[in-house]
Amino acid sequence: MDQPQAMEALEWIRARIWDDGVIATNLDVQGLATRDAFIGSQVAMVEDGSWALKDILAKAEFRVGVATFPAGPAQRVTLATTDGFGIFAGTEHPEEAWELVKFLAGEEFGRAMARANFLQPARASLVDEWAELIREEFPEEAREVDIHAFADGQINGYSVTAEVFANMKEARPITYDAWDRILTLGQSPVDDIRAACDQIEQAQTVR
Repeated sequence: MDQPQAMEALEWIRARIWDDGVIATNLDVQGLATRDAFIGSQVAMVEDGSWALKDILAKAEFRVGVATFPAGPAQRVTLATTDGFGIFAGTEHPEEAWELVKFLAGEEFGRAMARANFLQPARASLVDEWAELIREEFPEEAREVDIHAFADGQINGYSVTAEVFANMKEARPITYDAWDRILTLGQSPVDDIRAACDQIEQAQTVR
């Protein structure tokens, strides 16, 4: 997080919040989740994933639009999250476990999750079906909504998974505290992220 490009991005966000006043903080929306703040018309735009789409289409009293992320100076990037499945090396039922994992990663399960709660399939081959399911349930609300924008990073190769530390229990509060001071409260300069990174590194070596 203390690499030059990351700090430049963090400073850009800080400036939009504290210099321009165009990005709301958690305090501005009284701790509401992004989708709830958007649905309640407290903000005009939110950055959120496809997991929030069903709530927004069902509850928003206005028409919504969807767009892909703009490209930054380094590249265009978005977060890709999904469930991951693995098999315990010491399982007494390796063949059965393998069959289960194949099912969970397969088309049948992907379609079931898409139907149940509009969860975006990890399989790119199912994206068109997923988008059609949404349009069938919300024909008016989803009219002219670019649902495929949610899958743009997946299709075009700029989705990334979250990086995690070996000791997330220690790293998470250090990170959140730094972000709160810099972004939410405006009490610290972006350079303070360096001290947070030093604390996180130290936490990784303590056992």
